[in-house]
Amino acid sequence: MAGTWSTQTELGAAYALTARQVGTHLAALGLKEGARASEDAVTDGLAREATLRDGTGFFVWHTERVTALLAGRGLTRAPGGAGAPAAGRGAARTAGASGGAPARGAVPADGATRPNGHDRVVATDGSALGNPGPTGWAWVDQTTGETGSGGLAHGTNNIGELLALREALRHAGPEGDLLVRADSQYVINIATRWAVGWRRRGWRKGDGKVPENLEIVQDILVALEAREGRTDFEWVRGHAGDEHNERADALANAAARAARG
Repeated sequence: MAGTWSTQTELGAAYALTARQVGTHLAALGLKEGARASEDAVTDGLAREATLRDGTGFFVWHTERVTALLAGRGLTRAPGGAGAPAAGRGAARTAGASGGAPARGAVPADGATRPNGHDRVVATDGSALGNPGPTGWAWVDQTTGETGSGGLAHGTNNIGELLALREALRHAGPEGDLLVRADSQYVINIATRWAVGWRRRGWRKGDGKVPENLEIVQDILVALEAREGRTDFEWVRGHAGDEHNERADALANAAARAARG
């Protein structure tokens, strides 16, 4: 069908809404069921599945027809809200990487912390006793208070940090704008810079060697590129009193100790 197609994030940009808020409206219109477009939406030509180069699927929406339906729900375009945000679907970028205190907006009525208007904010950390040794990973969802952690019998700090990011991305899912707060510049550089270059060179680093922990790195890149909302990263100085970083660190250390047996 003729017309233009937009991601959920791009639709939201036109109305100054987050991807998650647009998703709520699409669900109310019967166009969305969970993370997927409804069968009726696809059959009627309002949504179609697109595919990233790595085969990951996502849905795009018929811009003109869906915009008309959203207008029927009383939504009006924001001034200048015609296109996608500067960092669109699948983009990963750094935010506040100088290591200073994170920029924070107003705290919502539910008490959740959402810096810079992100839908979800997650702190991550990893730990290896002895490095290498028993390894733990953990994430803390600052928005909902949820946590996740796990461990393995033998690994390194970097493996723990990478696993924490991978599992945090799986927890967050593909929709909405996400801020990941990590104390590992190694992990942030992989997510925002290095992994794409390694893939372009056939999964080789500049020195021709295969990147360490390649399978986890590949999982992270797939998860990032499948996201419909923007993904930002903020470096947090470790062991400096940040509540959520300290909690993630404690959970990761506990998981490492448990993995030691």
